[in-house]
Amino acid sequence: MLTAWLAGGRFVSAAEERALYLAEGEDVRLFDHYDNDGYSLEVEPAADGAVRLRVRVEDAPLESVAPFPTGTPRDAALPSSRERDAFASDATRDSRHQADAVARILLALAARVRYDADRALPQDPAAVFASGRADCVGFAELAVDLLRRVGVRARTVQGILRTNPGQPAHEARIAGTYHRWIEVYYPDRGWVFSDPSASINGVDARYIPFRSRALVKPRSLTLVFVDQSGGLSYAPVEAGAARLLERPSARGGARP
Repeated sequence: MLTAWLAGGRFVSAAEERALYLAEGEDVRLFDHYDNDGYSLEVEPAADGAVRLRVRVEDAPLESVAPFPTGTPRDAALPSSRERDAFASDATRDSRHQADAVARILLALAARVRYDADRALPQDPAAVFASGRADCVGFAELAVDLLRRVGVRARTVQGILRTNPGQPAHEARIAGTYHRWIEVYYPDRGWVFSDPSASINGVDARYIPFRSRALVKPRSLTLVFVDQSGGLSYAPVEAGAARLLERPSARGGARP
């Protein structure tokens, strides 16, 4: 159990989760040290060109007081869509802090879109918004699209999610699946992970990001799960028929 110092002179307890993986193959170059608020990946050389991947995650509350609206205009590079503009605006109405706005958009998205492992489906934001079906790619792309429409900086992240055999897209060679999730930028905290199909403002130690977006699927990569310890205390939040896990916020949650 860790202790974190929060603004206002108070301490809170924070749980920690750690995991260790061994990666081999030419594509281990896709991994590099990765740190953001609440998450850390350390990459260490091992024998014969392999690397050890040490993941550490903590669930101390997201201590952001960044205001909303952000003061940043809607991303001018976004394609025109009155429907998605209105959806994002309605979801964030009355939000006073960016953390609240992010949570509201991700909950609204999870309530609208259901997970569909059919990777033949179009995964661009317009198609996902219209069909209400997506895999991890579609969830991430639409989440970033909606966040940018209300002036929140966000980007997609590619990497590996450790899963159990029998789960959608599981590959034994990497002990999981190639996965896509997002990072949101908070001016006072930096980048923060979320998984639009599973979590808000945090992930767990099953997530291993690549250092940058891979243009093609890795051809030479093997990942072995070695060990995990600890655990996190994320609260479940209902979003229609879906359920997301939410890292606490020092500002407190804001529900529609």
